[in-house]
Amino acid sequence: MSPISGRGIITENMKTMLICIDSYENFCAKGKIFHGMREDGAQFANLMQLLLNIESIIDDTGFPKATTEKRRFHSFAHQEKSGESFGGEYFDFSMKKGALATFRLKVMFRHNASWQGTVAWLEGSTEEPFRSALEFMMLMHSAMVD
Repeated sequence: MSPISGRGIITENMKTMLICIDSYENFCAKGKIFHGMREDGAQFANLMQLLLNIESIIDDTGFPKATTEKRRFHSFAHQEKSGESFGGEYFDFSMKKGALATFRLKVMFRHNASWQGTVAWLEGSTEEPFRSALEFMMLMHSAMVD
């Protein structure tokens, strides 16, 4: 899917993802991630899959724009995604909850080959800014092990 273009304004809802963690054993998070473009959610079985899903959503929406190009060890042919369609601009996040924890993620910037934004732990009623994907993961970890 190509990034959303020609819409002018990216709504707050389109900047927001909901991460539902169902289990966290041996530092391995499993659950689903939801976004207005993926209302059925995308399953993940570990943190790497979660990070790749988040990056894919960001790339598909075209927001926020990356300030650096992606780097790879090998040059792989880019595979276009097919069969996905834009599901609308409003998604009701209140209907989804993780069995263990639920996080609301807003990635506002992509500087220095990482993400910056806020993550809210919904069960703990707290929200924290993060300056990198690593800090984002550490914040989620702290909520699930305490």
